[in-house]
Amino acid sequence: MKARGGAYPGGRPCAHDGCSEPGDYRAPVKKPGSAFAAPSGPPEWQYFCLEHVREFNAKWNYFEGLDPDTVWSQETAYPNWDRATRAFAHNLGQGADAEVRVEDVHSVLRWKQEAAQARARSPLTREDRQALARLGLPETATMDEVKAKYRTLARRYHPDANKGSREHEARFTALTEAYGHLEASATFARGAR
Repeated sequence: MKARGGAYPGGRPCAHDGCSEPGDYRAPVKKPGSAFAAPSGPPEWQYFCLEHVREFNAKWNYFEGLDPDTVWSQETAYPNWDRATRAFAHNLGQGADAEVRVEDVHSVLRWKQEAAQARARSPLTREDRQALARLGLPETATMDEVKAKYRTLARRYHPDANKGSREHEARFTALTEAYGHLEASATFARGAR
């Protein structure tokens, strides 16, 4: 079993000739004319002390014995650039694929399903939700909370409060538009008590 620091303690001697240290670090057996992995079965290992495994790693060449085409396919970032790829389906959920569902056994996607269900139950439009998000308020906010939050943010971002600086002008405009939208929105007025 692997121990801390990458060592495999087991009382084996170092495989380097003339070394009496324990061989706690494994390295692949280098076979002449072959790559690291043996063609049949798992790779074979030899064990070195820390000093000799570092020496072995410094001299190790993964590509030794491989033909140039194999080396190129391993080193290039795009070995399959010429292979055709399939586009993502833009019509998923329509036609024959409409019944395809993901079985979420471990409830990993529960948050997404709950959010979608809450949006479906909500009387708010997408624009209402975006306006509330711009003001930093939840969908359950009341009109009084919207007014209070708008006043607070307007005081902070208004150009007069910033000595005429136009640094926050875009943020102030977005806040004013969001507040104006919520004030005029019939669906928000119905949903906000």
